[in-house]
Amino acid sequence: MNLIDFLYKKEKNDKTKKAKTVIENDIEYSYIKNKKSKYIKISIKNANKVRISVPINCPYRLAKDFVEQKKDWIYEHLERLELNKIDENYRTKTDNLLISTGFVEKPLIKKSGNIIQFIYPIGGDFYSNEVQRELKKALKKAIEIEAGEYLPKRLDELSKKFNFKYGKLALKNHKTRWGSCSFANNINLNINLMTLSSDLIDYVLIHELCHTVEKNHKEGFWNLLETCLPNAKSLRKELKTKTFTV
Repeated sequence: MNLIDFLYKKEKNDKTKKAKTVIENDIEYSYIKNKKSKYIKISIKNANKVRISVPINCPYRLAKDFVEQKKDWIYEHLERLELNKIDENYRTKTDNLLISTGFVEKPLIKKSGNIIQFIYPIGGDFYSNEVQRELKKALKKAIEIEAGEYLPKRLDELSKKFNFKYGKLALKNHKTRWGSCSFANNINLNINLMTLSSDLIDYVLIHELCHTVEKNHKEGFWNLLETCLPNAKSLRKELKTKTFTV
């Protein structure tokens, strides 16, 4: 969730309602009074909905002025969400997700063995928020299966290739990191890795394996990483452009 904090001056005698909704250019701005809020907070909920949490004593006009000042930031993040929508022809790495239309009233998710089938109504809007929301649930199930089949095996291959030793492996749906390595050399990997290229997956896995030797990001770590992966810098730069799909 993306937040911007704005310190405001309290003004007395503001007797406006506890919530207001404004629609501009098909974008819904919901201003909600919150007793616990000390700042004006902007939260991007989806590609056409913005929530503004407003301190109880803050006039709405100040919140609206702040939103106007931050319109470029808002549009930039709304565009990112729009671009993050899944295409009709989307394919997972090992094709565990099948997308099709059918005679259903609403999106339906079915599981058959290791295959996840996503069915949405014939004639329905594939890019609507409802369909995309359910599709991401189906995609999450599919990449959980694929991550379980691929990541442990690949991590083991790379650890043997570069002579690293690690403890336990856990696959998780992190929201802020692609992977991590504990002081006990236990490695956590994000299932969203399965939405990346094979080169980027290897970069993250080797990055975490290097942490079994070098626990911080000082010079020794980067030297070790580049010894294993000479193009690590370019891969790291590319990884920064990627976002989590589910």
